[in-house]
Amino acid sequence: MHLHTLDLIVVALYFLGMTAIGFYFSRQQADQASYFLGDRRVHWFLAGISIIATLLSTVSYLAVPGEMIRYGIGFASSLLGFIIILPIMGFVIIPFLMKLKVTSIYEYIETRFGFGTRMMAAASFVLSRIIWMGLICYTAAFAITAMTGWSIPTLVILMAGITMLYTTMGGIKAVIWTDLFQFLILLAGAVITPVYVAFATRTGPAIWWETFSAAGRTVVPLYSLDPTVRLTIVGMIVSKIIWDICTHGADQVAAQRYLSTSSAGMARRSMLVSASGNIVMVLLLLTVGLSLFYFFFRQSGLPVQQFQQQIASEADKVFPRFIASNLPSGFSGLILAALLAAVMSSLSSGMNSISSVVVTDFIERLQLLGRYKGSLYLARGITVLSGLLGILVALSVNSFMRTGKWNLIELMERGNHLFVAPLGALFFVGFIFSRADGRAATGGFLAGVATSVSISFSKEIYGLEHAIGFVWNLPCAFAASFIATYMLSLLFRRQAAPAVLTGVNSV
Repeated sequence: MHLHTLDLIVVALYFLGMTAIGFYFSRQQADQASYFLGDRRVHWFLAGISIIATLLSTVSYLAVPGEMIRYGIGFASSLLGFIIILPIMGFVIIPFLMKLKVTSIYEYIETRFGFGTRMMAAASFVLSRIIWMGLICYTAAFAITAMTGWSIPTLVILMAGITMLYTTMGGIKAVIWTDLFQFLILLAGAVITPVYVAFATRTGPAIWWETFSAAGRTVVPLYSLDPTVRLTIVGMIVSKIIWDICTHGADQVAAQRYLSTSSAGMARRSMLVSASGNIVMVLLLLTVGLSLFYFFFRQSGLPVQQFQQQIASEADKVFPRFIASNLPSGFSGLILAALLAAVMSSLSSGMNSISSVVVTDFIERLQLLGRYKGSLYLARGITVLSGLLGILVALSVNSFMRTGKWNLIELMERGNHLFVAPLGALFFVGFIFSRADGRAATGGFLAGVATSVSISFSKEIYGLEHAIGFVWNLPCAFAASFIATYMLSLLFRRQAAPAVLTGVNSV
């Protein structure tokens, strides 16, 4: 499967556009404050769109349709979590973040728990985001190689290299403006596929749903006491709630967008834009999976149950193959650009956030490289280094996936979420448990990481026939961190400290 000349022209124009934005904003970088936070004057709408584009990586863009085709609509139940997420984000997390007035959110950890805990939290973030960049870079290369015939290592180096170029030059402003254009491309790509299928088959969502239902893919268990059940509605909702409050409240990648706005009110608007866009994109991607299931079922001529069994093992490859084999010239290039936009928006945000944490939490805090204090060269150098490490992780994941049996959703859920819940819990216990000191917080964090590892790799560690469902990773790790911190705070008693947030009851 190869792209036509028009498709390659579309992709080349996309690359040139992203690079041009980076060079344009390179002239506006005066110091590290502008490089990392845009002088805290980023428009709330742009910040919200940037959060969507950053967190909606190629993994989501490909894995959500693949998950829909292989396992059904269970993933859609996670959207119900927004009913609880939005009030917590709007009235607890964002006011808390905006009161800090920091560059790195891990600066707060030192004021609350001490120097050592801050170093642990910052190091965990850097490690987790390097792994994350490698995973999303691999995922994009995995998809695009089916369309272009180029090797995965070549694609990894090409995507990461161009992203490093414009991110290093333009800083957070380049990241946010490229995120806007990349989101628009993502949106267009998610609309084109179901529209094409509708015209090509002269059918619509009602017929697609009927076929999908006949395959048994519209029924999801509400809950299960069996932890090895892969996915339930309750499990997905709880997992989504924990992921969102931990990512938006304790992850520099998302929090940095809120910190770049001028006030808590503006940050709250950014959050609403991000949530709305997230819901729309997930629904569109689920529709992509639904339409592709019907499209290939109609071509197969098989009974629906037999077709379901046949397509399940190749579900993650269905979308890229459809792009390369069925879409007209030009449209394939546009959706390829969308896949590139998904990975590059995430990579650019990861690189810039890692650079801000390394510079603020390590180099400046430890008073290293004093002659380069505040230097843009230092910030840009760390950005390049983080990109190179992401490339190494992507190439390592490529070797693993040749023999592994996980699909893309499982790869991210099991390999990328080891530190998400423990880091989130670390922030929440800071203003809920006033008696907890650095020892209790560190112990709770380590208990959460141990729980996360045990669940993510339960089959490998304990020799289970079926691994514990990945949706329980985040809730169990979050609960373990909370419980361990509270118990240790009773053991390591300290003088009660005032709650960080007014109106929050401390234990």
